[in-house]
Amino acid sequence: MQIEDAAVKCRHCQRWLDPELDASLNADAPLVLLPPRTTSGLAIGSLVCGLFWVCGIGSIAALILGFLALRQIRREPLRIGGKGLAIAGIALGWLGVIGLALMISLGIYFWKAYKEHPNKPHSQQAHLTVADPRSVSPLPVT
Repeated sequence: MQIEDAAVKCRHCQRWLDPELDASLNADAPLVLLPPRTTSGLAIGSLVCGLFWVCGIGSIAALILGFLALRQIRREPLRIGGKGLAIAGIALGWLGVIGLALMISLGIYFWKAYKEHPNKPHSQQAHLTVADPRSVSPLPVT
């Protein structure tokens, strides 16, 4: 909502828009106090899920919670904080998703390589030397 240029008094809070009038006429008006600003629980959850990867599930949860936290912070910026936490959770979530995709693609690559060239047991030639029975002396019998 915009305040018109010709307005002298705000129609919402009933305060004078001229600073000189405001100081003299609103001296006894109650102060407007904002509620304390809290950190978004969704932003904290996004960061925690991004830190604990848990086979990609944590990364996906970090992305979802981070985007929900940013929407919540955008809707109520005076009451809810934690934008940096939400952005950090989203960044960690994307890193986890990229890592998961990399692990899956490497797994498929090695699985296909194994299927094309399975490891066959390597046979080794045995080099046996047999002594000539005539050259061996019999064992003495005791």
